[in-house]
Amino acid sequence: MKELEITGRTIEIALEEAEKKWGLNHNEYEYEVLDPGSKGFLKIGSRDALLKLTMKTDYFARKVCDYLAGILSFSNGISQDLKIKYKIRNGKIYINLFGEEMGRIIGKHGKTISALQHIANIYVNRITDVKAVVLLEVGDYKNRRKEIIEKIAFQNAKKAKIQGKRIELDPMFSFERRIVHETIKKMNGVRSYSKGLEPYRFVVIEPQKKR
Repeated sequence: MKELEITGRTIEIALEEAEKKWGLNHNEYEYEVLDPGSKGFLKIGSRDALLKLTMKTDYFARKVCDYLAGILSFSNGISQDLKIKYKIRNGKIYINLFGEEMGRIIGKHGKTISALQHIANIYVNRITDVKAVVLLEVGDYKNRRKEIIEKIAFQNAKKAKIQGKRIELDPMFSFERRIVHETIKKMNGVRSYSKGLEPYRFVVIEPQKKR
């Protein structure tokens, strides 16, 4: 996710200095020797080793976990038993938070967890060379929220068909709107689309006109 050219008197010294400078663990990078360097003859013609170092996704996942832990350390009662785990799938970083008082991290209608996810994405994309995606979860909140959103979409789609008029849902976060659209796609006779600007963007469900 990030490539650097590093130098040192030897290959080992170059790697040690890189680990110290960026706080890298041994398993968080790969490297290629571009030039092994040379001691020269009586130090004449000596040159440093040159390496291409590639930081792996695990490094950035750990960094963003540490970053989130730092933010949450200022919240009383949360940081004491907070556990943060991550996994990497298809290039995306999935982070899950566990512990007591997790409702405070979720916030009303998921506003706090969405804000934390937004901040985490800004942070990680400032330290990577390519676009990275962080998806934040607290326990199984999003799975439970997904079931609720699917039910809301289904009920309002039926209502739109029966009444023959469009229905505007309350403003939702992007992942919630996506759930609504995916649910509506599976139904006949209705369609959905989003309107408005963040953070007030909402979904419209309306009957499809018969051709």
